Amino acid sequence: MHINNNIHANPILQIQNRTSNNPNNIDAPIPNKSGRDSVNISNAGLNAISNWQKTANNYDVTNISQNEIANMVSSLTDNQLVSSTDSLYLMAPRSMNLDPEMKFNLLATTEKALSFAKENGGSIDGIRNQERAVDILKNLQALFSKA
Repeated sequence: MHINNNIHANPILQIQNRTSNNPNNIDAPIPNKSGRDSVNISNAGLNAISNWQKTANNYDVTNISQNEIANMVSSLTDNQLVSSTDSLYLMAPRSMNLDPEMKFNLLATTEKALSFAKENGGSIDGIRNQERAVDILKNLQALFSKA
């Protein structure tokens, strides 16, 4: 930019000098006045924690039938704890000839399916969704173990 008049140059220089010499522009952390941080959890957040625990209390993902999976996923989606995509990955039957009352280890079979997808070039989105399903099941198992 070419400035022909000092009228325009002076304000620009003043602004540059103010911002470059201002010690408040340094990326320094802001000190915490009270010495401790606090976090407020909304009622919705507290309800979500409670709903995760209630669901986990009712289902052992290492010993669960397809019918129980359907009920568990319904509970998770009704309480808005998982997305519809998550629910589809959790609900997918593990076999075409599966007895809906026969119990199996859902966590282990989901982890095995994830490993297979990774080793055999599964889609990035598919792998991410399977990883999410494994994370959900691990969370449920950890909460179930606490109960």
